[in-house]
Amino acid sequence: MNDVFSRITKIYPTLKKAERRIADLVLADADFFLRGSITEVAEAAGVSASSLTRFSRLLEVEGFRELKLSVAQAKSAQSPYYHQSVQALGEMDIAEGRLEYLYLQQVIASLNSTFTRLDAEALVDAIRAIRSARRIRTFGVAVSGLIAQETAMRFMRLGLEATYVADSHFMRIASSLLGQGDVAICISHTGRSQEVLDAADMAHRQGATVVGLTAPHTPLSRKADILIEMSVFEEIDIYTPSISHFAYHYVIGLLSFHIGQSADLDRDGLLSKIKTGLARGQTAELSQ
Repeated sequence: MNDVFSRITKIYPTLKKAERRIADLVLADADFFLRGSITEVAEAAGVSASSLTRFSRLLEVEGFRELKLSVAQAKSAQSPYYHQSVQALGEMDIAEGRLEYLYLQQVIASLNSTFTRLDAEALVDAIRAIRSARRIRTFGVAVSGLIAQETAMRFMRLGLEATYVADSHFMRIASSLLGQGDVAICISHTGRSQEVLDAADMAHRQGATVVGLTAPHTPLSRKADILIEMSVFEEIDIYTPSISHFAYHYVIGLLSFHIGQSADLDRDGLLSKIKTGLARGQTAELSQ
């Protein structure tokens, strides 16, 4: 495809810092980009209006207004490219593997977008904070809640004191009990889940470090002490299930992998304890 989103993804590695901020804003919040004036968009991206004009020309359009038109056209075409194509598949197409191919393209696009935009410094900061944390609490709702649950499980397996909090009432309790040396990992792809925002606010007030995994330019992104931006374009309000969770699993895997490679981590000892715990449970099940 040669739409504006594809062109941005293609040239992203070559963009300057200011240009990347514009690209991130377009990909993460196309609706805001389409609604906003050139002044509002420039302010949100932290760039000048002239930077927006230069960015437009990089994408082979004349100016900001023409870039808006290109984004609107790409936005309307993006979802049908994947979803209507899938709906139109016949039994023969599915038998020949077309369905698997289209879905795989979504997954690959999600992972590629995440890989090219990862902030290495933020990733390192998050690893340091999590590895040295006294306690870790993960917060998320709906699909983000499932990701938060897996995050806690992965860190627990590394010997860290990590717990996922699901109930909104207990989110408030858990975040209020955090303090210096603790980490709150707040996950929300929209960055607007009120329960998660409340947990981030409370954790921050209590002196804990808030690690946010969310799209850029969202309410949650502005509350995070350490922000890992997840720029994955998708019509999450229309089509479900979303493909953004593949990107989140990738980042969580990166965090876990690096922490797991720590020289002071007793991997053999941890594995032995986990196997012992599982064996006891399996023995109990067999005796019933």
